[in-house]
Amino acid sequence: MRGAGIARAIPSVILGLLLLYLVAVPLAFLALSSFRPTGFPFDPGLTLSNYAAVYGAPGFPHLVRDTLIFGLGSVAIALSFGTTLAWLVERSDLPGAGTVRALVILPMATPPLLLAIGWAMLLSPRSGALNLLLRDLFGLEASPFNAYSLGAMIFVQGLALTSTAFLFLAPAFRNMDPSLEEAALASGASTAFLFRRVLIPLLRPAVLAAGVFLLIVGFVVFEIPGTLGMPARIFVLSSQLYYLASEAPGGVPLYGQVGALATLFLLLLLGLGLIYRRMTREAARYRTVTGKGFRPRKMPLGAWRWPALGVVVLYFALAVVLPMGMLLWMSLMPYQARPSWASLALVTLENHRDFIDSPRVLEAAANTILVATLSATLVAALSLLISWVTIRLRAPGAAVLDALAFLPVAIPGVMMGVALIYVYLTLDPVIAIYGTVWILVVAYTTDYLSFGTRAAGGVMVQLHPELEEAARTSGASGFMALRRITLPLLLPAVAAIWVWVLAHAMRELSTALMLQGRDNAVITTTLWDYWQGGEPTRAAAVGVW
Repeated sequence: MRGAGIARAIPSVILGLLLLYLVAVPLAFLALSSFRPTGFPFDPGLTLSNYAAVYGAPGFPHLVRDTLIFGLGSVAIALSFGTTLAWLVERSDLPGAGTVRALVILPMATPPLLLAIGWAMLLSPRSGALNLLLRDLFGLEASPFNAYSLGAMIFVQGLALTSTAFLFLAPAFRNMDPSLEEAALASGASTAFLFRRVLIPLLRPAVLAAGVFLLIVGFVVFEIPGTLGMPARIFVLSSQLYYLASEAPGGVPLYGQVGALATLFLLLLLGLGLIYRRMTREAARYRTVTGKGFRPRKMPLGAWRWPALGVVVLYFALAVVLPMGMLLWMSLMPYQARPSWASLALVTLENHRDFIDSPRVLEAAANTILVATLSATLVAALSLLISWVTIRLRAPGAAVLDALAFLPVAIPGVMMGVALIYVYLTLDPVIAIYGTVWILVVAYTTDYLSFGTRAAGGVMVQLHPELEEAARTSGASGFMALRRITLPLLLPAVAAIWVWVLAHAMRELSTALMLQGRDNAVITTTLWDYWQGGEPTRAAAVGVW
């Protein structure tokens, strides 16, 4: 019995050591830096001046307020679109549901930086194409929209998060046992009663998981606040971290204040994590995938089929067609010019030729593909193993593993970049990956592990243990039950994790900016350099490709 207990603990110990190295060590270096006068963890001296400078600043309450508004607003938009689209695709007779599913996921391939640039070109108060069109049509004296505002940041971030909300919620809709709905309808329940007493309780764990995850992501993302907020001096926590690390007055990075401000993220994570656990601790009550076979019940839309399809078209137009169409137009211009018949005479392929002929851009593209593919594969594999150990095996230390795997979601890319700078400069003689693509693989694997474990764990909770128990009763080992029973049922979720991480690693900016060196530039850092360097047409060409 003792030997069996030790063997049962081995996977937990191995994964625990790996997660400590990936998550706890960088955070420890960062925390130590917050108490150093210079901001470097191994310099002498201890001080609280960094905390005083951050939390005593006059603008700190406004920073917290704008961060909360930005996070909550973007999550509200993402969940509204994501829940509606997931229900239409998985549980209704929407025309062309398979094509719609692909269209909903497609915007994940669009870097948020590119989405922000596209909407900046559309809604810039002075030269935005959509603003100029509306002013001409309605004779307005001023532009009706402003891309460089908190409202625009919320709108664009909500569009950027919708695909993730869809991926969270679609499996939950797909795996709901229709016999529960049929029993309610047979008992005379109305459609409203069915939604309120059957569907909403069954979906609550998935919706809460999606909402909490997206809220934390909304607090830590940088690309859209950095592109649309910083030019107007509108800061949220993530963009404030970048400002302190890269654009602080005097040109000297304030790494100590970065570490001090990072503590706020950890407090936010703790609060959200406690809420998440409390509201989902009885998730096992909502298991609907059991040994009994079933097919999801499709609800007829009737006269609402085409209006429902219109919702899909609206989302796709806002998330892809308008911003990407503007980028395509701008990539064909020698300078920033509004779409018009007169501007057609300016069309040129020079920006695209520069892209094809640029060794810098092609090297960045190759680095992007390599880093994204390796990161996605590692996250998918680790997420499956961690979820299996914590949920199925319930190995010793499962709660600690789950907490460590979830923690990176509250670490902004800027903070992760600074932490890894400390770690791998210190370990450089032993692990010489600083300034290479491998440090990005480590960073992205750590960053996206939280999403992977939440997604894999949420689906694994819905798989009743009777499936594996039946296999073991028939003589199968635990590993064979995982390989032959659990893994095939989890493959859609694992594939979704891989696709999600691949797309997000290809479009991630903040960590790549902090860790950028001569040999590890990626597409997003190249885009940022062009945009910040006043070359919007070249940035548009890179984005189109």
